[in-house]
Amino acid sequence: AAVGCTIGPYRQVESVVIDSSAFSRLRGDVYRLAATYKNTAAVPIEAPALELTLTDVRQQVLVRRVLTAQDLGWVTSVLAPQQVSAGSAVLRLQTSAGDQALDPAQITGYRVLVFYP
Repeated sequence: AAVGCTIGPYRQVESVVIDSSAFSRLRGDVYRLAATYKNTAAVPIEAPALELTLTDVRQQVLVRRVLTAQDLGWVTSVLAPQQVSAGSAVLRLQTSAGDQALDPAQITGYRVLVFYP
């Protein structure tokens, strides 16, 4: 404290398992991502961020988005030992970026990855 440092929860990305996830279209350009994480460590750890990657039929990246624990609706940013936490986020997909338009029909898959920014 004397030098302005704080100690936060452990960051052990290898201890976080994504138990399940789902990405679905709700309407138009609105989608929902739901994910369930599990802390497999014996100690509390900081909830990691989640990277959502949308892909086309050739597994080429169309869009990437980073979501925090708060984006997924969690009230805490710490996962207790062996805790399972589920969350979801409603996302609006921008269908054009500059000159390049994104057709929602191009989205054929998704990947999720946990990491600490």
